Amino acid sequence: MATFNWLLPMKDNLVLNTIMSRITDADRILVYRHTNPDPDAIGAQMGLVQLLATAFPSKTVVAMAAVPQRLAWLGVTDEQSVTPQATDLVIAVDCANAERLEGQLPADALIIKIDHHPNRDPYGQLNWVDESYSSCSEMIYDLYAYTTGQLTMTAAVATALYAGIIGDTVRFSTPETSSRTLTIAASLATEEIDIAAISHHEMDLTPALSKLSGYALSHQVDDGDGLVHVIISQTHFEQLGLQYGEEDVLVPLLGNQTTAKVWLWFIETPEGNYRVHFRSRAIPVNDVAKVFDGGGHPLASGAFVPDIATIERVVQRMRAQVVAKTVVSSV
Repeated sequence: MATFNWLLPMKDNLVLNTIMSRITDADRILVYRHTNPDPDAIGAQMGLVQLLATAFPSKTVVAMAAVPQRLAWLGVTDEQSVTPQATDLVIAVDCANAERLEGQLPADALIIKIDHHPNRDPYGQLNWVDESYSSCSEMIYDLYAYTTGQLTMTAAVATALYAGIIGDTVRFSTPETSSRTLTIAASLATEEIDIAAISHHEMDLTPALSKLSGYALSHQVDDGDGLVHVIISQTHFEQLGLQYGEEDVLVPLLGNQTTAKVWLWFIETPEGNYRVHFRSRAIPVNDVAKVFDGGGHPLASGAFVPDIATIERVVQRMRAQVVAKTVVSSV
């Protein structure tokens, strides 16, 4: 396999050296990710766990938190086999905020944060955060490449990382997709991974999800200015036999329409509030997400809002942003 080693900034070299030093010194390594995981969260987590377990067979390396059924093809966890301890090394991947980490964190443990989202919460004692990456899985590949032989790539690792990359780039369609992204994907493909199977896994819809996609398309609200939104209640999940979080695979759907500049999904949670997915082709949405205590990338952000009244405020604020940016771009 061809390994591509990028010329990283000196500060990243120092961070990666320190990360590998901490990994080498640790007896137990617990790898965490965010709640409601997507392919990148699971891909980065499973890829890193397998890299470290192969390189350090005498160490205990565990992926924390159970994997949702829809992503179980990427691997399963054995987090129930360990009780987190202060002496453990914690590595958190693809999680911007500490409050979104899933699983019990050991008190006073050393935390390494590896992430590609805006670093509003540098909760790790050691933070490797770089927004230029398309995905956290791409960062895990660079950690592997930087070690020059200390870590070993396998088909299982390559499958996990490739799945994470195409998941977060929506099959190489987001602005964060770079020549580095494509080169890394090509390198992973040399491990003889099943590219077609991975793509199908990420695109496949169950009959229930197909029905939910039909509902979303038929009940979406298009304001005529390029903003589209839809509200999905818990009643719809119950009627279709779906679990909260399974709808994540459908988030790009509304953006496939030629008239959609920005699209919003409002998903009622089991607790009764609403998770908001902000997505856009070109108009920044993260500033609006921040107004409602959310955040993320300029074209892909998230937030939680309490009720329908707040949903209306989100829509109004986002509509004003779409109109203002459209006027500016047409001048």
